[in-house]
Amino acid sequence: MKKILLAVLLAVIIFGCQQPAEKPSDTGKVTETPSEKKIEMFAHSSSCFCHDSLRDRSGNDVSILSEWQQSMMAHASKDPYWRAKVSSEIAKFPELEDVIEEKCARCHMPMASFQAKSEGVDVNIQEFLSQKSSFYQLADDGVSCTLCHQVLPDNFGQEESFSGNFLIDEKTEKPDRRIFGPFAPVMAQAMRNSAGYTPEEGKHVEKAELCAICHTLYTPYLDDSGNVAGEFPEQTPYLEWLNSIYNPDMPCQKCHMPQSSNVKVSTRPPNLPERSPFFRHVFAGANAQMLELMGAKDGARKAEEMLGSFISIKIISAEKNGDKLDVDVKVENNAGHKFPTGFPSRRAWIHLKVTDGEGNVVFESGRAENGRIVGEDSPYEPHHDVITKEDDVQVYEAVMVDVNGKVTQTLLRAADYIKDNRIPPKGFDIENAEPDVAVRGKAIADPSFRGGEDVVSYVIDVSGYQGPFRVEAELLYQPVSYPFLKDLEKISTPEIENFLARFAEVKGFTIVSSDTASVS
Repeated sequence: MKKILLAVLLAVIIFGCQQPAEKPSDTGKVTETPSEKKIEMFAHSSSCFCHDSLRDRSGNDVSILSEWQQSMMAHASKDPYWRAKVSSEIAKFPELEDVIEEKCARCHMPMASFQAKSEGVDVNIQEFLSQKSSFYQLADDGVSCTLCHQVLPDNFGQEESFSGNFLIDEKTEKPDRRIFGPFAPVMAQAMRNSAGYTPEEGKHVEKAELCAICHTLYTPYLDDSGNVAGEFPEQTPYLEWLNSIYNPDMPCQKCHMPQSSNVKVSTRPPNLPERSPFFRHVFAGANAQMLELMGAKDGARKAEEMLGSFISIKIISAEKNGDKLDVDVKVENNAGHKFPTGFPSRRAWIHLKVTDGEGNVVFESGRAENGRIVGEDSPYEPHHDVITKEDDVQVYEAVMVDVNGKVTQTLLRAADYIKDNRIPPKGFDIENAEPDVAVRGKAIADPSFRGGEDVVSYVIDVSGYQGPFRVEAELLYQPVSYPFLKDLEKISTPEIENFLARFAEVKGFTIVSSDTASVS
């Protein structure tokens, strides 16, 4: 599946691999040289202060700016894991530094990236994050208000919109630049005066296709000779959602932006009408660890709540048959995409523990220890339908391989998935799914693995133990898996060292859900 814009990108990479990268000047990168005509397209989130200090009729705080500031959207460029991973890819392929930075900045610091390109300035992540840069405020603001609310719907849902290829008006000057919201504007002049934009009703801000622009990401991969060999579906939540029961009535915003009602969406002017439904700018996902280490404690709490609201584990049967204890555990996915979804370093697994009447551990599969899963196979743990041994663990993950079928954690070498048993959303057709979202590995042949759930059977030898037996099941989630952490440790950069030090200070996994049962 080829995209016009990606084809251009691949051609650039091939050229860069075949001969020395061409520099715009002998003095290094062009970083602050504006073109003749400069159109200021974006504004810092602080310009949107009128949309803070909001409450609904029940008195709940629904402030747009404050809630967004606790999200990964606001921290997209600050994310230390993202910075570490970018630096790792550049260290492995220094000749592709310009291409890597342009690709990664497109969605993590989109305002700075887009503004720079419109002015003919090279994208440079490190320089943009320097307070001396004229692009610093836009870069530091991550995925901010005047980015999402200015995106035009012209290419929505089309392949050429994916991988951060959003469309923004590059010609209109402030205050005539349109900024879209879900409601027809009232007293538009007030916003023109205070923020420098002209509000306009744009129902496309409520569509999943808006989120799909950055959350459907394809990355090029290289063969052993350093030539581009194709493209890789790095993350595909939107395509997964398309193949679920939630399409089209439950777009991303319905879950990630909880609704309130009867809200005056701005503090100024004071006599604005109440609006319903009001989509709160919470943007809760699953990355509690990263938010916690960046100081967004409320955002981390909401991420954990989000996980627990949509993903669950339940012991559906537990009985003793002679010297065997038979336990069936079901993991249910009520999200509109796979679980886990997004970047392939994310994984979840079942921790099952059985103790006897005296508290002795009879069986334990999936215990976490220093970031790794005890008993997991290398280079990856296969999918299981039935588990009889402690060192067999049900791990839900997508495992990348290079052109030779060797497991890799390097994006520019990731050509395919050898395993993808992340639980698909309800309604997902496993047998007929397109390759970019297909289930891979042994899960395909597992009759209890299907859209919305997976059932794992445990057959445990309890001979020599006395009941009653206590069965404990936990579903654990990890945003940065142990193999990805170990891969980062192979290279030393300031960004990697900073991330590893900070990540060591937080718990490396989240307990998503748990259940217990007693067997006599």
